[in-house]
Amino acid sequence: MGRQAIAECLKCGEKFDICIGGGFRFHLLHCDRCGSTKVVDFKQLGEIHLRYLKGLGGPYCMATAAHDEYVRTSVPVEPITGKEYRMRVEKFAGRCWSCWGLGKYRMNAPPRCPECRSAEYQEVAGGILYD
Repeated sequence: MGRQAIAECLKCGEKFDICIGGGFRFHLLHCDRCGSTKVVDFKQLGEIHLRYLKGLGGPYCMATAAHDEYVRTSVPVEPITGKEYRMRVEKFAGRCWSCWGLGKYRMNAPPRCPECRSAEYQEVAGGILYD
């Protein structure tokens, strides 16, 4: 489950919205250079996500438990590790064109200030959860 909040940049004082984490059926990646976000739906990932589910010891989350169990027991794909999965998701997401292809979307890249691109911020309000 993801979370949205208002943050204040510790470098320039800009206040901005941040979103952290994906949902039950998508990943939210940030550009490692400018902080731009990209949503990658599990359906877009296709076999990549199915192979990841196949390798899990249990469901990805309770909201998708029945589907995940079906994949683990009935879909004929080879499992992949979490590390391999993250690498493939990032490759699928590709380069960020908000910063002219200089950055790449990463699963662990932090949100960044839209004004100065700093990743140093503090949350000042909010905390809305989303799927």
